Amino acid sequence: DVVESAMVQERTPLLAMAAGKIGTPQIRNMGTIGGNLCQRPRCWYYRNNFPCYKHGGNTCFSNAGENDYHAILEGGPSYIVHPSDSAPALVALGASVHISNGSKERTVPIDQFFVTPKQNPRRENILVPGEILTAIDVPTAPAGSKAVYVKEMVREIWDFALCSVAAMVTVRNGVVADARIVLGGVAPVPYRARKAEAALVGKPLDEASAAAAGVAAVDGARPLSKNGYKVPLTQAVVKRALLSLA
Repeated sequence: DVVESAMVQERTPLLAMAAGKIGTPQIRNMGTIGGNLCQRPRCWYYRNNFPCYKHGGNTCFSNAGENDYHAILEGGPSYIVHPSDSAPALVALGASVHISNGSKERTVPIDQFFVTPKQNPRRENILVPGEILTAIDVPTAPAGSKAVYVKEMVREIWDFALCSVAAMVTVRNGVVADARIVLGGVAPVPYRARKAEAALVGKPLDEASAAAAGVAAVDGARPLSKNGYKVPLTQAVVKRALLSLA
């Protein structure tokens, strides 16, 4: 419904692009966008019930174990990555979510919805027992903006992101007036690459600024033993996404 909605395609095409990368058509028809935002991490230690931080233990087994697909940014004490495709797009769009427990409702900006392991290693979002996400408010994309969602996977389709980027850029008078770049698959939450955004604003959107934004996007990255490839991959995906908008 989201992918094929004429209204979504017209007003927030970035969300339609990202939603089209989720799972398979069968999964998209059975699932909800709220479920995509609230899904649990894909870490194989967590999924196989190892006594890790996510299960109340005191160890992240991926830190010194099989960490090919784990976080390079904002990791620790758990190195999960957030698996949602819709989340980076909605963060870039400045969406808000409605949360209800049946008697009370609260609305929060979506970039405050997600929780890092440093804040609480047992959770990925601010939902408390008895609450569900009931609606998402998505503002219309800024006038004159262009946006794209790029996702790199092990398989060409129907897989979780090794790295993804939701990029929305507004160019005025030949230079970038506003930029929003949000990464998926590289951090425990959708990662707002503010240094990459700063590298673009005031510059022409060209090869040099796109490359500089790619480098800035991974500033501070701390790859683990087997996922160092994500650093150059993320740089390249950010650059490619931006050049597609130029």
